[in-house]
Amino acid sequence: MAVGQASMLKALNRVAACAVCDKTASVPFESVLINALRSGGTELFLSCPAECPRCGSSIVEKTLVRVGTQPGCFEPNPEDTDVVFIDQPTLLEAQMFVSACEYCEPERAEISFDQVLDGITGCDPTITEYVICHPARCSQCNHDVMEKTLVLTE
Repeated sequence: MAVGQASMLKALNRVAACAVCDKTASVPFESVLINALRSGGTELFLSCPAECPRCGSSIVEKTLVRVGTQPGCFEPNPEDTDVVFIDQPTLLEAQMFVSACEYCEPERAEISFDQVLDGITGCDPTITEYVICHPARCSQCNHDVMEKTLVLTE
């Protein structure tokens, strides 16, 4: 489904920064769009790139963003946050998708480990925070991989 200007602005009001200006950005803008438009299960396409409210960089569907603490931005309500505890079998399944991490491939690792967990659990990335039972391990360098560690999946 194509996303119009008004819908894009509605979602963009929830964005505080993008991956260009904030290394903690970990939510794909597409997830913010889905949540803002309440259109789960629908693939969304921007009619034109959005613009980061902090640095002005282009934001497309797969751009990682940080949901808002800027004035006028959506601030998630702690009551709307789901905390999901990840058990050993789920952690091992997610770990199998990690081919490298930000420590051994800093230029190529571009998604946070919690996004891998989103894919496995099917949880809503805009309201879910994960607690893992222990660190996962990078298959390339054996470094600890935590929830917000950037990883490479191939």
